[in-house]
Amino acid sequence: MIKLSTIILEDSSAPKAVIMAGGAGSGKTYLLNQLGLDSLEQFNPDKYVEDKDHPYYNKLGPAANQVAKDVAAAADKRTSLVWDTTASGKRFEKQLETMLGIGYDVYMVMVYAHPMISYIANFQGRERNIPADAVFSTWRNIYQKIEEYNQKLKGNLSIFVSDRGGKFNKEIEGFNKAAQKGLSGVKEFLKDYNEKNNIGGSSFFKPVEMSKEEETEFTKHVGSVTWDKDNRSEDKAIKSAFLKAFRKNGVGPGQDKLRDAVKKYKDSSLKRRQDADAVLDNILDMIYNPTFQEKLKHSEVGDIDSKVQAFLA
Repeated sequence: MIKLSTIILEDSSAPKAVIMAGGAGSGKTYLLNQLGLDSLEQFNPDKYVEDKDHPYYNKLGPAANQVAKDVAAAADKRTSLVWDTTASGKRFEKQLETMLGIGYDVYMVMVYAHPMISYIANFQGRERNIPADAVFSTWRNIYQKIEEYNQKLKGNLSIFVSDRGGKFNKEIEGFNKAAQKGLSGVKEFLKDYNEKNNIGGSSFFKPVEMSKEEETEFTKHVGSVTWDKDNRSEDKAIKSAFLKAFRKNGVGPGQDKLRDAVKKYKDSSLKRRQDADAVLDNILDMIYNPTFQEKLKHSEVGDIDSKVQAFLA
């Protein structure tokens, strides 16, 4: 039997897009593999991030930018497609508006998972992972827009609630129990979890690489400047500031400039921590809010597949 997703390719006058949306580690790829969409052109940053021969290998930011360009180019050709994305951020929203504006019909399949599932899945058994703060900010940014996307797409939205077969129920219970103490309880829970499982960083972090000559000059130039050498991001900040000047002029920028670089990093680091706390606090409000929970109307895989195929008809 021919899938409707195959037939739709023959009708370029009615381009259609299926957007697989969800937070990091929610299980979008797992669900996509169960839907009959193989005949539609698919766009996913993993195409670049996982290709060791591509310049964007293990570089999520550039890969995501490239996929956005790829989708835009496909949209110009009125190509029917599947877009695997977190569906968060102004860039995505702008692209969605553009596609709707030029006549695309869009169906969104949103995969929802408890924030602790997304958190663990981001780190467990994966060669690459994004920073912990990014997991939670992406989670918040996508799921708080459920109703907005539902209205914008005129009801063309299905939600699949993923519990990963109950695999992480113990961790979810721990998170929920910690949440009873508020933000401080969850932060302490995550800290302990990270230490026990040796996780929490990012595989996308790129340390500064120096030649022996540059290392020697840096050591001489840094003088009395103090910084946390064990903090890889702070260490990168001061070395990057040195290299920027040294590679351009053959001399370092001066110890005052290096101190400024350290201060700038610490200031931005403090703001990131404050923003991360605000996001996590917002998530706690969401997951225990009855109105938000009512929006999580779970559909089974078969139901989603039937709705998507009907949409493509």
